[in-house]
Amino acid sequence: MSKYLLTNSPAICVVTGERGIGATRLLTQILHKAKNAEPIYINCPLTGYQELLVHLAVSLGLEEETSEVKILSHLRKSDTHYLIAIDNCQRLVKPKVGGLNDLIRFTNLLRRSKQSHRAVFSIEKASWRFVDRARGERLLFDWVAFLPRWSEEQVNGLLDSRINQDDNCRVSFEGLAVPKQWDNDSESEEDRAKQGFYRILWHYSDGNPTVALRFFRFSLKRNKETDNVVVRLFHAPESEELDKMPKPMLAILRSIVQLESASPEDVSDCTQLTISEVIGTLRYFQSRGYIDWNEDKARISDHWFRHITNVLDRQHLLVK
Repeated sequence: MSKYLLTNSPAICVVTGERGIGATRLLTQILHKAKNAEPIYINCPLTGYQELLVHLAVSLGLEEETSEVKILSHLRKSDTHYLIAIDNCQRLVKPKVGGLNDLIRFTNLLRRSKQSHRAVFSIEKASWRFVDRARGERLLFDWVAFLPRWSEEQVNGLLDSRINQDDNCRVSFEGLAVPKQWDNDSESEEDRAKQGFYRILWHYSDGNPTVALRFFRFSLKRNKETDNVVVRLFHAPESEELDKMPKPMLAILRSIVQLESASPEDVSDCTQLTISEVIGTLRYFQSRGYIDWNEDKARISDHWFRHITNVLDRQHLLVK
């Protein structure tokens, strides 16, 4: 990616990976390394293309109401070279016929600008698969980087970096009962318990650091007798209802995963279900905690994210 983005070659690249895998961090690192261009970071708004243009205009030093034509004219005439990072570009994608129009429109805007400008988009993997299938062999981006799942060693290092940095706030694994590992050569029972717990957490999170940190937090308990912080096995969410759920309801969950945040109208467009069916199903999901609401848009809750993606994967409705 550095070959494309940190040189003077014009390029539009994509970073894709599962939600919470670290795409935002990668974008900020790339921008920090830029020496021959003015870095711009924009978190794509939930409302999509038109609001994104407003953010881009402001980032370029223009008025909020600047039109697409004037933004293009500014980019063409500018003596400044820009490296533009657009985070969460899945908000420009809808898994339906014509659902790539906003993404293609924005990409074409940047392609028609001055040759020295570069851009990098982050798109969640669930949305990227739709983009990839819809576009086929037709070139849209110069380079696509796939962020892999974190290895067990990487997740272990992340967790170690979050605990026991201060002797006044020690986290103890003493008394934690976990299955013994045949390849575990740790010296003490606490070290064995810690490594066994880390392996369970890594396996459950499927290499997703955000999921691992969330359930590690749920594993921290306070010993009432000693007032020490101890680690105990977390309770992963389970629901037989999801496995037995009718396909139309699972299709709604899949659309929300793909859209990241979806209004009832968006879900109806993508699933071809009536708006009343969608609203009724969303209320059902909300009552069970499967979804949260943000600006009148539904989003898969952090707590249920891994379980729901596992179910959709088993049902062949989504590839994690």
